[in-house]
Amino acid sequence: MTGNNCVYNMYETIIQNPLFRGLTVADTELLFNHGLYQIKRYKAKDVVASQGENCNHLMIVLAGTVQGQMVDHSGRLIVIEEISSPLAIATAFLYAERNELPVSVVALKDCEILFLRRDLFSDILQKNKTVLHNYLTVICNRSKFLSDKINFLTFRTIKGKISDFLLKRSQQCGSLTIVLDETQQELADVFGVTRPSLARTLKEMEDEGIISLERKKITLTDLPKLRKLAM
Repeated sequence: MTGNNCVYNMYETIIQNPLFRGLTVADTELLFNHGLYQIKRYKAKDVVASQGENCNHLMIVLAGTVQGQMVDHSGRLIVIEEISSPLAIATAFLYAERNELPVSVVALKDCEILFLRRDLFSDILQKNKTVLHNYLTVICNRSKFLSDKINFLTFRTIKGKISDFLLKRSQQCGSLTIVLDETQQELADVFGVTRPSLARTLKEMEDEGIISLERKKITLTDLPKLRKLAM
């Protein structure tokens, strides 16, 4: 579907994206006035893009949520991150010499994604210094995120990963008791471990008095120990 068929609200979504922060709807309409973008719709669990594909388009999530998933050499699935509207996908790889996607992008919910060819986005960067500055900022932030993710997956123990996750989730919800939306398998994918290893470690942490488990409800009972494990 071309831009001519899009609703006006599309531009209101785009200006919420960090790449276009500081622009008005009118500014954005002018930048996209060529209408040579596409909007594609995906159902939950549809594959938006596969690991190893060339990244030749700027992809902006207009509605819904996608997940970046990586499969290692042993076939183990690792969840890298979730990306929801109005954020963009794989911005750091758009201009790489080898611009292959390092992850597969899978729809978690029904979603709409805008695809803008790389050469057309290059035109926007040349025309608008605000977007250029925003893009450089986004790339730097992505480098920090990827560095932190490597540290999380590689150097932390399972207990460390769980502790870091629980402390951040507790802070987000403002409570020491967390009700998980994820299944144990989904959490295992996030931590890059097997489900049995995750279940065993959670039980060990409960036996040590660090947390209390009740089905999908986890209560943090020893914050000092959790903070020490998460360091």
